[in-house]
Amino acid sequence: MKWFYATALLILAVLTLFPLILLSGDTGKRHSHAIVYHCTYPADVKSIDPATCGDDVSSIIQANFFEGLYAYHYLKRPVEVVPQLATSLPEITDNGLTYTIRLKPGVLYHRNPCFGADPSGAHPFATRAVRAADFVLAFKRIADYHINTGLAWAFIAGRIAGLDDFRESTRLYRIGDFSRYDLPVAGLEAPDSLTLRIRLLKPFPQFIYILAMQTCAPIPRELVDYWLTTESDGHGGRRPLAVHERNPEITEPGEAVGTGPYLLDLMKRKWKIRLVRNPDFRPDFYPTEGQGPSANYPGDSALGLLADAGKRVPFIDEIDYRYVDEQYTSWMMFLSKQVDVASIPRETFQSVVRPDKKLTDEWAKRGIRLNRFTEPAIYWIVFNMEDSVVGRVKELRQAICLGYDVESEIEVLLNGRGRRATNTVPTDFKGHDEAGASPYARFDTVAALAKLNEARAKMASLGLLVKGEVPELRIDLSDGPDAIKEAEFARQQFGRLGLRIKTIFNDWPTLQRKVNNKQSQMYMMGWIADYPDAEDFLQLYYSGNIDKGTNNSNYRNPSFDSLYERVRVMQDSPERTAIYATMIRMISEECPVMLKYEPEDFVLYHDWDGHMKQHPIGYGFFKYHRIDTGMRTAEGGGR
Repeated sequence: MKWFYATALLILAVLTLFPLILLSGDTGKRHSHAIVYHCTYPADVKSIDPATCGDDVSSIIQANFFEGLYAYHYLKRPVEVVPQLATSLPEITDNGLTYTIRLKPGVLYHRNPCFGADPSGAHPFATRAVRAADFVLAFKRIADYHINTGLAWAFIAGRIAGLDDFRESTRLYRIGDFSRYDLPVAGLEAPDSLTLRIRLLKPFPQFIYILAMQTCAPIPRELVDYWLTTESDGHGGRRPLAVHERNPEITEPGEAVGTGPYLLDLMKRKWKIRLVRNPDFRPDFYPTEGQGPSANYPGDSALGLLADAGKRVPFIDEIDYRYVDEQYTSWMMFLSKQVDVASIPRETFQSVVRPDKKLTDEWAKRGIRLNRFTEPAIYWIVFNMEDSVVGRVKELRQAICLGYDVESEIEVLLNGRGRRATNTVPTDFKGHDEAGASPYARFDTVAALAKLNEARAKMASLGLLVKGEVPELRIDLSDGPDAIKEAEFARQQFGRLGLRIKTIFNDWPTLQRKVNNKQSQMYMMGWIADYPDAEDFLQLYYSGNIDKGTNNSNYRNPSFDSLYERVRVMQDSPERTAIYATMIRMISEECPVMLKYEPEDFVLYHDWDGHMKQHPIGYGFFKYHRIDTGMRTAEGGGR
């Protein structure tokens, strides 16, 4: 569900540390010795509402204060789903249709005015424990017709008994009439305060992964009734909003009432976001197990990642994000030891990393460490299959794929930080190897020009040529300095084939909006895996997901749809993998996307930053980071 642009992959590589002042512990007193991460983020945050979260940037921020029933084990590989707000994994009965989930007792929400005043007088506001009904409300909000839940809805549409009918019913209500949340849903039940029961229409083997997303975080009804039905009266109180004035989405920091280790204390878009420690956070502990040694990995224990096993988290008191869209700025802060973690600018990469992709001795002696990892993600150019030119002429898409020198882009723009994507599923996923490489995922100018001649002939018969030539094509990109280089490289690639393109720059939310509204002819974007299964990538081409926000190429193929509807209810098996491979080959032939690369990240961090390990799927792991403040001070860091 996580669309991303290239800069989004660098977010975890621009963390900085400053000894700031914050509210600490249960005392409510301020002190100047808090441990603080001061992080930068390079793209605007789309949403702080879990129901509308659908991009990498928003997910990274949200997962610190909103939590799901399940999460991913921080250290184990292959990845493993573990209980978070649930006591254990679901009890699955009725041939895979019924999920019974027991909740941890006593999990408290962040203190908030929506719960009223604290009766004890010890705090300004009260809190309460999470109830199963709060998860029922969370699913109802995802299904709400009046909330642009897009990607979150795509994963559960047609899955839960009665939920699609509920969605249709919400159409009849005014946008600000939240009495619709009182409507029952047959497949969502709360038999008691600590038991959630979900009944599916068909088996959904990947459902456990959906439950591990913060999009399914519990939402207290008090939040809706207080924050979404009233507004500030300017004198410290609240006054009712008329039904037509109400916004059903969570948009302000005070409305982000979650259960996570941090509170959203401040949010100024494209400037600053501040998270502070949640003093009521339940007892939670650093993992006691991790990834063992292998031929290419010394093991978590040898790397010191289990040094704090069993200790209570979080270790960090505050996380400050500052909007910085220039990678070079973060890099200079890293060099002056104001920055804890940074990605490596393209211009300096070869002086920092050796040809064997290890850190140079010079940098290692300075107390710098390298974290290198490949994300389960694919970066691509997407064709709008409803466009009258690129959507109607397969040969044109195939020609563009063959004529684009992806290997040179990886070397020139990425310093080799990536590998050529050869089909629409990441390399390590089942179905990738079985499907084989796309015949168009290669650079072959001769073949590209031959395909382009076929395209011209077809376009002539359809009346699509302009003065005998392919009309100028339009491609949308997210803005920023890296996008300018990408745009120039793309112009060179299209120009080699005699094709003209117009590059259009957008901020991140605008690009997503244009894509969702089918306003782009072509666009550069990518997809990071939501869960470790090829189905997550194949659902991007299911026609039933066009209106749900994940099939943004608007690809339609009845044969593909039939296979998808069959395979999405199947458990892992050789038969399912074989069907995956067939579906991948269909996409390889039709080319609704021009495959570029699977990115490889190289992140530098100072040796005072402990427990640095990138997770390929999950979010919300800041609570496990530890800063050795003594080492940081001794080395002149955190200035």
